[in-house]
Amino acid sequence: MARSRALHLILIAGFFAILGSTMSKSPTLPLYARSIGLGNEAIGLVAAASTVTGIFVNFTSGLLSDVYGRKKLLKMSGFVFLSAPLLYFLAGDALTLALVRIYYGVATAIFVPVSFALISDIYPHKKGTFMGLLSSSTLIGRALAPLLAGGIIYLLGFSVVFLLCSMTGLLVFVLTFRFPDTGGELQRFELSFSWELLLIGLLDAAIYMAYQGIETFLPLFYYLQDRPWLSGMILAVEVAIMAVVKPYAGYLSDRIGRTKPIVIGMSIVGLAMLVFSLSDSLWLVVFAAVAFSVGASISEASTKPLAAEVSRLRGTALGFLESIKDIGQALGPVLVGFLGFRIGFAFIGLFGMASLALFLFAVGRNKVQKREGD
Repeated sequence: MARSRALHLILIAGFFAILGSTMSKSPTLPLYARSIGLGNEAIGLVAAASTVTGIFVNFTSGLLSDVYGRKKLLKMSGFVFLSAPLLYFLAGDALTLALVRIYYGVATAIFVPVSFALISDIYPHKKGTFMGLLSSSTLIGRALAPLLAGGIIYLLGFSVVFLLCSMTGLLVFVLTFRFPDTGGELQRFELSFSWELLLIGLLDAAIYMAYQGIETFLPLFYYLQDRPWLSGMILAVEVAIMAVVKPYAGYLSDRIGRTKPIVIGMSIVGLAMLVFSLSDSLWLVVFAAVAFSVGASISEASTKPLAAEVSRLRGTALGFLESIKDIGQALGPVLVGFLGFRIGFAFIGLFGMASLALFLFAVGRNKVQKREGD
């Protein structure tokens, strides 16, 4: 009963954490930046600030949660979710706005890996299923946020959005005090490199290279350029599919193991990227977007629980996975932008297949070593 109550609190906190943080940036951030006089170059740099924060903070927060416990770190993230939106009122130029985004990025970079580690602590034998549920709750918040923020900006202005984001942060902060206190099993800081974790991270990096590439450049496909509503609808459908599929994919990975779903999911992602690179019609793009959503959900629902299983330091492992993912997410638009749609999406698909091949090679070698040891 206590575990069930804790799960519900974490799911609610995950929904409001991502709802508030996404409202603050989509579509708020570029519109607010433009309103204070920033140009496109400055807006791009400001937008990248929080992602870069995640690359460094994800791993650190996961490690700290193994040392000091999950609850302390999640309280810290709740306080940042509460306070960061209020700092927008002080941001009047590119530098101060970037600093606000860096500070805000700390909240998500702590909350995501540590909350998944907390789920893994509470449900060690069903972590795939319940990590999938947490992913779905955050995805629902991510999907609703642009609609709410856009409407509020149009009707009431930026100030109301920032205050609402702070209120969602307050709710997250209050909920963290009710979380169970797990983790803290590491007596001293202990860093060790793991090829296994790196290979799992490359799989997630490939998925988020693709995701961010699609999100950035889908509206620029020539048959969508004059129909922004349609590209927005396709992206919303992507998120909706992920929210529905992830819990079922996590349950499947709990039943049949992690490797098979990863192979299936990454193969579908590779196919989707190939279709994107060759697409010459709207229907092919829609097919590729749907296929990508399904494949990414199946694979990612297994990579997170697998990372928590290959290391006794679950927080550190999941933080490392999030850091590698953020690197991939940052590189995706850059690759597609420089290489072009066809070569860029094809390259990302090939990168995903190469990562899968390396992962399977490592899995096969580990099985052989275990048999020889027996």
